[in-house]
Amino acid sequence: MRVGIRTTGRLNAMPFEEVCAWMAEKGFDAIDVSRIDGDMVRTAEAHGVAIGQVDLVAGTELLSDDAGQRAQALDASRDSIQRAVDHGVTNLFYVAPAPVDPAQGREATFQQWKRTMPGIVDFAESRGATIALEGWPGGSTHHERIGATPEMLRAMFEACPSPTFGINYDPSHLIRLGVDPLRFLTEFGQRAHHVHAKDTVFDEEALYLYGRIKPSFGSPVAFGEGHWRYCIPGEGLADWAFIMKRLEDFGYDGILSIEHEDGRYYGSWELEEEGFVRARAHLKRYMV
Repeated sequence: MRVGIRTTGRLNAMPFEEVCAWMAEKGFDAIDVSRIDGDMVRTAEAHGVAIGQVDLVAGTELLSDDAGQRAQALDASRDSIQRAVDHGVTNLFYVAPAPVDPAQGREATFQQWKRTMPGIVDFAESRGATIALEGWPGGSTHHERIGATPEMLRAMFEACPSPTFGINYDPSHLIRLGVDPLRFLTEFGQRAHHVHAKDTVFDEEALYLYGRIKPSFGSPVAFGEGHWRYCIPGEGLADWAFIMKRLEDFGYDGILSIEHEDGRYYGSWELEEEGFVRARAHLKRYMV
């Protein structure tokens, strides 16, 4: 396994050349990007950095009841897969699109999703690519995104049984939702196409003050909702030694991509850099 990053925070505003140079200096192996072109590939290669993943274009129109909108959205998804493959990247990052009406319920969203996703998966398979679904649940009012829980993933994999369609394993979302991340990995680890190295921590005092809803006065903590917040690996509840061993058991030899969403290491580039470096050091402890 290798340690990489997903560009977040101030890295998104930095020239790609500077990002790759910084990564090479600090010992990071790969970077996930939202888009790709030839210049990015050449720049990364010049610094010895791999491009691990490219975002799949998958907008809300894929769920539309309008057949014309769905067709255009399908073309955009296929084009993004083909563009990634043409530039040597075969792993696509995917978050299920948001429904127009977030209150409609996840079952309705799933029925809409089934009309288009099998075709996208078939296209990816024909191009030798894989799709890694991240189970981000969406906003806390409706938790409208599908794919965040074992219940929904079982239905999604029944609809798209091809091994081309798998998961972007991210224990932070599971911990936040109360889903056992280790049991989850045991069930779905064979479908892990990518890993986000991110964690979650709970605040017992905040849980007492606010319960499981946001604070009434002021704003919740950054990257969290009061009683929980995302954090870097090593400072949360995930057992990374177990996770990495279990991934190895499934034959995973890909990237642990640090997604830096930790408010303790935000506010300046110096703090963000410290967060990335600390996270990498923690993960490297469990690598042979």
